[in-house]
Amino acid sequence: MGLSAHSQKKLRKMKAKWRIDTPEDYEKRETEILKMLAKGKEFGINTKVRITAGEVKNFSLEVPKNTRPLTDRLKVTIFNILGPDIPKKDVLDLYAGSGSFGLEALSRGANSATFVDAAKDAQYCIEKNIQKTGFLTNTTVIKQKVEDFLGEKRNLDETYDIVFIDPPYKKFNKKNVKEIQNVLDSAKMVLPGFKKGNRKKFKGTIILKHPRRYPIENLELNNLKKVETINFGLNALSIYIVI
Repeated sequence: MGLSAHSQKKLRKMKAKWRIDTPEDYEKRETEILKMLAKGKEFGINTKVRITAGEVKNFSLEVPKNTRPLTDRLKVTIFNILGPDIPKKDVLDLYAGSGSFGLEALSRGANSATFVDAAKDAQYCIEKNIQKTGFLTNTTVIKQKVEDFLGEKRNLDETYDIVFIDPPYKKFNKKNVKEIQNVLDSAKMVLPGFKKGNRKKFKGTIILKHPRRYPIENLELNNLKKVETINFGLNALSIYIVI
């Protein structure tokens, strides 16, 4: 089983109601970001990030410099969709940044959260946010490249029910999708549905945050089904389940 019937219904409703920016505004913002990327700069968003619901609702979070934090708008949409799929689940937050996704999941009843990011600033912010929110006993922070972490976990029995992936923009090469494809292929191996002998009813879900114009349809993935892509201006969220 992938997402619950409740979550899939939420997906359909959100897609039908969502409104995005005008094409003219979108093109203008897209051009600005492409210019920044050409200069080797990471696109950042100057915004406050907080926990939007649950046990530690409204706690503000530290955000590493030069990162694109998961905004409140995106988080609310994701967690409105996932709904009952969050409580008592083990969450893996890859390219974690501030740890916003994993901490939001814990606030809403997740069993545990593991944060992986290679940046020292990210590690500092995540640990500080964990202390602030009080989730000290059910969190793990790993300072490591995501690819190395997934490679080490591939042959272990440890699994994660929900994997959130928010790679930096530089990894989204439109002409060569292999890099993102490889991350997804590696990430699916830590889901319950791919572990030999695992009889969990919930087989696992992957959520990928990516640029809206990234050719997500070109990814060749086995045993993963994309159930929806939701656009938010320049960004998009694609949700995958195990089949």
